[in-house]
Amino acid sequence: MKESEIRPQELFDRYLELSRQDVEEFFSDHSDFVQIPCPACTSTEFGLGLTKSGFEYVTCLSCGTLYLSPRPTDAMISAYQRESKATEYFGTHFFKETEAARREQMFKPRAQLVNEWTSKLGLEEPLEFVDIGSGYGIFLEEIANLNRYGSVTGIEPAPTLAAICRKKGFTIIEKCAEELTKGELGASFATSFEVLEHVFDPLTFLTGIRRALRKGGLLLFTTLTITGFDIQVLWEKSKSVNPPQHINFISVSGMEKLVERAGFDVVEVSTPGQLDVDIVANMAKENSDIELPRFVKQLVEEVSDEAREAFQKFLQDNRLSSHIRVIAQAR
Repeated sequence: MKESEIRPQELFDRYLELSRQDVEEFFSDHSDFVQIPCPACTSTEFGLGLTKSGFEYVTCLSCGTLYLSPRPTDAMISAYQRESKATEYFGTHFFKETEAARREQMFKPRAQLVNEWTSKLGLEEPLEFVDIGSGYGIFLEEIANLNRYGSVTGIEPAPTLAAICRKKGFTIIEKCAEELTKGELGASFATSFEVLEHVFDPLTFLTGIRRALRKGGLLLFTTLTITGFDIQVLWEKSKSVNPPQHINFISVSGMEKLVERAGFDVVEVSTPGQLDVDIVANMAKENSDIELPRFVKQLVEEVSDEAREAFQKFLQDNRLSSHIRVIAQAR
């Protein structure tokens, strides 16, 4: 997989530009922003993180998580996610124009992973599936194609994206995961891809998903981790560090603490990311002002493709990629 296949530069840069415009509309006044403890481990001890686009990130001194604080309130973030131009563009343009590549490179393998874990842990019938943050509905289609789940439901708070999923024939609950009530769903398996980094309170988000699952049900989710190579190297230059879209970068150790606090047992925490080296190389080409450490500069500019692939495999195997995947079981 290459970054250009699933995140073409022109499309992604347009999305980032719209995000910057949205900041002026939704978050020009920081007076109502709130200080929070570490969203992973609740520690109140923090150190210097980074500043970007007028937003401040701090680093938890206990678990190493990078998080936005002070941050917009939950209500402000919810309004932004429902009404911002960047969110609408992601649904109407970005997802649409990258659908084929994302389906093959990301969503089909993820559907097979759901299938494998369903068999591995022998989930009880009837099998019911829910996806949180269904976006353009590509993953819902791939799960439906398995012909294994009796019901396939999406949770999507953005009206534009919810409408797209409904047109594809899926049942969509148009609310945030945090708003799910006990008994509203009784899913066997829940998924959520690249959502946790956006939410005001990751614990409330995960406990909302826990309410949607039956006891023993599985949750598979992915997000960004600060422990990963490309974010550590690029830091404030990283396009992944994109306030107010991405506000939580939970460390690997912090993620394990967070999942346990939300009422789950950790089954697996891994970093199967494929793009760290490619992302750093692309940013170095795009922005000649970026000063890379000598070793990293050699890695992205001088060594063979085979060596870069081997280094990416090392990052995967040692939980050092910025793409983190969690599988957890509801207690």
